[in-house]
Amino acid sequence: MPHQPTIVLLGAPGTGAQLLHTALAARFAAAEVRIFHSEGLDDPEVAAAVRHDTTTALLMGLDLPCAAGDRPAQEAADAHLRAALSAAGVGYRVVYGQGDQRTANALNAIKNIAISAYISSAGGHFDSKNDEQTERSARLRAWNCEKCSDPECEHRLFSALMGRDTGL
Repeated sequence: MPHQPTIVLLGAPGTGAQLLHTALAARFAAAEVRIFHSEGLDDPEVAAAVRHDTTTALLMGLDLPCAAGDRPAQEAADAHLRAALSAAGVGYRVVYGQGDQRTANALNAIKNIAISAYISSAGGHFDSKNDEQTERSARLRAWNCEKCSDPECEHRLFSALMGRDTGL
């Protein structure tokens, strides 16, 4: 039986992981996804969750207002957290923005990770669309291609354009 999809929100103190947890919990039903937030990988449950293939790890950016005296400690905690994630071989996305913008950015990151996992392994958990719709939306996403630099995306775009030209 597959594991329940999990979102782990990680961030240095004062970076908004708890606030984002509350916002995401309001968007997802508890039966759909488990959501954790933590300042590090010290919690055994969080450490185990980030290593599982059904987990999306999001790291809070350091863009929220912070007292000047607290910034060095916050940056050190962020660097330590990034090093721990790297040492554990855990992939993550960094989420920036304030309030609703941060929530929207997190949802976008979750959706992009889930669609990518769904297309590559047929095991996506965050998108309820059927296979054909999911693949089509991934192909037809409106991106600013000059800044994308995703080789798979470029390959799909090139293949689609070549297919149109040849009448396939």
